[in-house]
Amino acid sequence: MLFSGLKKIVLGSFIIVLFCLSIISPAGLKVALGSKAVYRKVTEDKIVALTFDDGPDPRYTVPILDTLKEFQAPATFFMVGNNVISYPEIAKRIVAEGHEVGDHTMTHPRLTDLTPEEAYVEIERGYQTIIDVTGAVPEYFRSPKGLTTDYVEEAVSSLGMKEILWTVTIENRAATTPEEMSNRVLNKIKPGYIILLHDGRLDRTKTVQALPLLLKGLREQGYKVVPLSELLQQETPEELASYDPLT
Repeated sequence: MLFSGLKKIVLGSFIIVLFCLSIISPAGLKVALGSKAVYRKVTEDKIVALTFDDGPDPRYTVPILDTLKEFQAPATFFMVGNNVISYPEIAKRIVAEGHEVGDHTMTHPRLTDLTPEEAYVEIERGYQTIIDVTGAVPEYFRSPKGLTTDYVEEAVSSLGMKEILWTVTIENRAATTPEEMSNRVLNKIKPGYIILLHDGRLDRTKTVQALPLLLKGLREQGYKVVPLSELLQQETPEELASYDPLT
């Protein structure tokens, strides 16, 4: 009887693993189970970091910068190289207003669909474009859609960057209004969280509208928004992989 029960448990576990492999890409499984990228910092201080992907885009980045300035909130912008070339003045404004910048590749491909050589070129070109246009050297990298591999991590490390993912996203299919989007984060927030928002590619109007609600709510809950670099300086025994996928 005991042996039969154990067999059922093992078989059930095996089926669950197969199901996960059928719906999660190998890279996505790596993100969930073992990426070296930082998702959050464990700290008792009520601090969080804001990060934005996919810009710059004048439709969204400009009002986002205005809101951040109003709330005196720092952020890190993971910029796409082609967008930096298209909107250099916005990229320069991001740096001039004291925000940090990160590399988000040159053209925003799925890096897991590329060869190691192609992935390196995407990462390096984005990195160098940000330097050439803004004068700021990116210290951080985030892969499009959070999909990473060993060779992506090696390329990022070779350029002196640290790979950053996130703990919670403000955009989600279940959150359809700016209020629902901000509440989604505020209901999940914990010290040391890295919050992901977007300022490009798709229609980010609701993100722009949700941002002041989020910042106000964080302030009311006693949280302080700090630069990503300050959050990462927190000395913690381990990184927690509390990953909130883009769904």
